[in-house]
Amino acid sequence: MHIYTAHVNLFPTVHHSRQYSEHFNMVADKIHDEVDVKIVENELGTESGPYLDPKAEAKLTRKLDIFIIPILGVLYLLSFLDRGNIGNANIATPSLSKSLGLNAQQYSACVSVVYATYVVFEPVWANLLKILTPKVVLAGSAVCWGGITLGTAWAHNYHGLLAIRILLGAFEAGLFPCISVYIFMNYRREEVGRRMSYIFACSAASGAFGGLIAYGLIHIETGSLVGWQYLYVVEGILSLAVAPLTYFYLPNDMSTAWFLNAEQKEHARIRTEMNKAHYDPGEQFSWRQVRRGFTDWKTYATGTIQFCADVTLYGLTTFMPAIIKGMGYSNVHAQLLTVPVYFVGALSFLIIARFSDHYKLRSPFILLCFVFLIIGYGVLAGVKDAHGRYAGVFICALGLYGIPGLNVTWISGNTAGHYKRTTSFGLNQLMGNSAGAAIGTIYLSTLAPYYYRSLYISIGLSGLGAIVTVATALALRIINRKRETLVMNGAADQPELGDANPHFK
Repeated sequence: MHIYTAHVNLFPTVHHSRQYSEHFNMVADKIHDEVDVKIVENELGTESGPYLDPKAEAKLTRKLDIFIIPILGVLYLLSFLDRGNIGNANIATPSLSKSLGLNAQQYSACVSVVYATYVVFEPVWANLLKILTPKVVLAGSAVCWGGITLGTAWAHNYHGLLAIRILLGAFEAGLFPCISVYIFMNYRREEVGRRMSYIFACSAASGAFGGLIAYGLIHIETGSLVGWQYLYVVEGILSLAVAPLTYFYLPNDMSTAWFLNAEQKEHARIRTEMNKAHYDPGEQFSWRQVRRGFTDWKTYATGTIQFCADVTLYGLTTFMPAIIKGMGYSNVHAQLLTVPVYFVGALSFLIIARFSDHYKLRSPFILLCFVFLIIGYGVLAGVKDAHGRYAGVFICALGLYGIPGLNVTWISGNTAGHYKRTTSFGLNQLMGNSAGAAIGTIYLSTLAPYYYRSLYISIGLSGLGAIVTVATALALRIINRKRETLVMNGAADQPELGDANPHFK
């Protein structure tokens, strides 16, 4: 059988000793220099645990990809549309700000305030996923944020819009953490990177789709509503329509999934058993595990990385139409010119995630994405020519989604059991999405058209994120070397300790 464990840059050779051989029949004679995942071949075969034929497993994962990933991706696409369409609404004619009488500071406050409740509720929803079941949390969240989005069309003033955005943050907070945890519950760690890239591709599609929708809807001049109101009506109805489909379509447990036959359900059960060291369906809620999530240094290291990345992600995706418009393009052309940027961002992450899973590495690819961001924002800050600045946006796009996508797989793959993982993941997202509350003050409309100060802040944070990435990888390497020594000296395998187990790597 295969035993899957996470590690960082372990010793390239294994020292053989009599005591060590008493505990293991064989350890691979060469351990690849990796960050997250390694595979150790065990000569005991099926006698040491459950076994699943690789071809049958590959067929099962393909079917999960076909039936599970699309509905999760659509949910994420719609949530990103509903949360980020305030940028498109504000360059309509008349704009959101003009219709509601907002000044620059009030508009920035409405952009940012959604994250005040978003970040607070993310850890809560992540821990509730298993308790309330995935279909209830995800479908319920979609109903609530869809209704709120629909109601935004009838906001009449600053205070009304502010209240709507506060509620939107509380309800949308249940989506991304729960999607990520749900994927981790049903896939192996070395399979998660690519699946997260599919989800983030939908996020990129939401940017492109949002621009196309905005292009059409903000020019509707019939009826009693104006263009930006039609934008919110259409997107709110779409979210409400997907909610009941999610409830009846999404299985809570793959061993009972409606789209799997009896043999595949058994294969799903075997996969769950094989992956039990990293996700145990029978694990009960424990406040002790929650506290462990709060006190783990990895939570805050990866949270810092997530914050640095999300400042660039939310800043660029929210204000890209305004940035492109500031290059001298009209509102219409600014909307359309965002579409290829999102396409490049999605394609880049799909490629990076495939290599990351293949080589079972996380930190080098996160670091590469930070390099793209630093170069891209440097071009935007240093070049005034419209074509040169547009090229800078594309360079930023190369690293835009890779960091937040791979970083969440990094923290998820290096924490266990379930409620520690969900707490760490929720706090990681709390820290990361705090960037959303900050971007309204970083990308002030008064800084248009060049946003120099905003760009310098993004460059600095990208540099900080790169430094923390390297430091985290080095710390994990040291920890895993110590665990390697403990195992060689005969340390017992204690799965109940979660990621404190010496055998957890």
